[in-house]
Order: sequence, then structure tokens, then C-alpha cells
Amino acid sequence: MEKTQNPAKYKLSCKYLLGGWLSALWGVQKLLEFFSLREGEKYWGVVYDSVTKQPLDPAIIKLLYVDGSEVETCVTDMAGRYGFLAKPGKFKIFAKKTNYSFPSRYAAGDSDGIFENLYHGEFFELFGDYEVVAPNIPMDPEQVDWNQQAKTAIVNTHPYLKKFFKSLAASFFWFGLIWVGFRLWQSRPEPDQAAAVMAGAYLAVLLLGFFAPSARLWGRLKIRGKQEFAGRLRLELRHPKLQTTFGRAMVMDTGKFLLRANKGKYLLSLFEVSPDGSSKNLLAEKMVRVGGSGVYNGTLTLMARR
Repeated sequence: MEKTQNPAKYKLSCKYLLGGWLSALWGVQKLLEFFSLREGEKYWGVVYDSVTKQPLDPAIIKLLYVDGSEVETCVTDMAGRYGFLAKPGKFKIFAKKTNYSFPSRYAAGDSDGIFENLYHGEFFELFGDYEVVAPNIPMDPEQVDWNQQAKTAIVNTHPYLKKFFKSLAASFFWFGLIWVGFRLWQSRPEPDQAAAVMAGAYLAVLLLGFFAPSARLWGRLKIRGKQEFAGRLRLELRHPKLQTTFGRAMVMDTGKFLLRANKGKYLLSLFEVSPDGSSKNLLAEKMVRVGGSGVYNGTLTLMARR
């Protein structure tokens, strides 16, 4: 069992990437996804029921090395989402939930209609820089899960309907673009003003699709001074008045981390975890806010208290 030792001895300061520009970037990302001009978020994988297509919560997801040793563990949120940030190497993912089995027998291919990039327990290898690992994971129901049934009253997704509206929005976009082009051609030599304005709006969206940078998924921890730690560093997000942990992430040796949580205000704690994982030493804490993106991607600086 983990034991927390010592009060915080360090101070955390944080800043967000380019302030309000980061929020604007997320808005652009959502707009482009809505019109199918850019693929959806790659940092979320969804663990879901292969029969009902509903997200599974809570499911325990482990990222393992090829020898079976654990890299990191996370628990899916209410929307069945999870994700890891991993360095190059060969890995395997293990998924577990009461009343469900993995790998899926019902969704055995690479896609399941509304879900792509499915994972079935095979080994995979990462090359190059650190990558986000988040394939979609179907699990088969073995018996009635009353918790899952009760949850549908709170979170009941309609994935087929969502895909339909997304396809409909993309169709309207391209149909509108063709109509505007035809209207401009028809109104030669003096172009229709309304059509010209709409053409400018379409052009702006298309340019954003080609040239707008993707929103940053990961955060970064910087350590001021030459401080070294014997164990690994871990970040946790907790509710200010509760002891429940809503998000957890290990800090890579480059300082990067992938920390997920629902939108809200949290107490961010930085721990040094012993090599065997039996204890953790609190280094610093700070109140932070997670936006609608569902990831905390600020830049943190750790420094000794004066």
C-alpha cells in the first residue's frame, strides 16, 4: 500500500502555452473535426462494450513492456477514455473490468463501424520520439453489469447518431462550397457579394485545416537547479475537498507527461515514487484548472522553497 511521506518542500509555478491562444487552438481543432477536415483527437482511446458500443467505466488499463513488467496503469473515466505517453520500445496493453472479457470476440477486426484502430492484445512497437498510446479497446459482456446499466442514465452516448451528424456536417460543408463556387461563376463578371463573403469564410476554414498547428496534448515539468530524485516523479489531480484521485500520470525523463481529467478545478500534487512503488514523497502542490480539452497541458516549474 502506498504511503505518503513528508510535507511539500518545493514550490510549483505554472504557465499555460500561449495563454488564450491555446484555448483558441482547441476551438479551431474542434471546428475542423466537425467538418471532417482533420482527424479526431488521438490522445483518447475509448474502452467500450462491443455489443452496446457504450463506454466502460471503470476499466483498469495497463501498459506493459514485452517482458510483462508494468510501465503505467490508468483507470477509464465516465466516457471510457484513457491514454498513455510512452517512449520507444515494444509494448502490450492489458484491459480488465468486472463482468467483461478481453480481447473481444465480437469486434475482432481493425474497425467496428464507428470505432477505428481497435486493439486486441497484440504486441506493438514504438519508434522515434515519445508517442501517445491510445487505441480503442472493445470488451465483451459476459454477464449483466448493473453498474454499467445504471450509468447509462447519466452517460449514455449515441455513437451511431454522432457519426451520422458528423457525416451530415461534412456533406453540408462540401455542398456549400460547391454551391458558392457555382454562384461566383454564374455571377461573372461582377461576383455576388454574399457569395464572395461566404467564399472567403470557406477559404479561411480550408487554410486552417492545412496550416493550423495541432493543439499540444502533453504538459511539461521543468526542474530549476540541479535537484535529482532517486524515484520516479508522478503527478496526481484531486478534488480540493475530496481524497479521490481524478487523474494520474508519470513524468517522462524528458519532463513530458499526459495528464487527463474532466473539466474542472483540481489540486495538482507532484510526488516522488519509490522504485518499488511502496511509498511516495510529496514534493509540491498547486491548484490548477483543466479546460474542455480534458488534458492538463501546462508547463510546470519545480523550485526549492525559500
